[in-house]
Amino acid sequence: MDALTETVYRALVARELDAADLTARRLSRWLGKTTGALYHHFGSFDGLLFAVSRRGFADLTRQLEATLERTGDLGDVAAAFVDFGLDHPTLYPLMFERRYDWAALRARGTFEQPSESAELLAAVACALTRAGSRDVAMDGRILFAGLHGLVSLAASGRANVGALEQTDRDVARAAARALARRVLPPSPGDER
Repeated sequence: MDALTETVYRALVARELDAADLTARRLSRWLGKTTGALYHHFGSFDGLLFAVSRRGFADLTRQLEATLERTGDLGDVAAAFVDFGLDHPTLYPLMFERRYDWAALRARGTFEQPSESAELLAAVACALTRAGSRDVAMDGRILFAGLHGLVSLAASGRANVGALEQTDRDVARAAARALARRVLPPSPGDER
């Protein structure tokens, strides 16, 4: 990981930068670099932001794997995903919602190595396999779509509609656990 990527990543995690700062001009000024230097180093502004998002995927993967190892519960993994998304309001959309110029990134060789998002999917597949999934690919898509939706709803203040006595985070975390149970119901005799 290069120093520029790490600097931007840490600033996003610390909330020193927000979405409005994620322009080539503003970020260059904040880093004390020229926009030309960023383009030269990363090939494009997308290249820089994609590198930062890859760092986010690596951290999210580690957090989900640690949760799975600690508790062994898919519901806890789902709640940890929601927490990550809500704790990183600028990084999460950069990772999961930004429209990158994928063709240009591929042409520059950005995908020559396995992507951190592929490692995240492998970690989720491991959690699903341990939970007894018979169709890891489909269960993974359903779980991811639901979790991403919960993060989006909670981030926009819409997760607790009908339950205003609870926070959006609390509702989203509870729904994430319920989604995990619905995607993979516990076996008879399982205490989850």
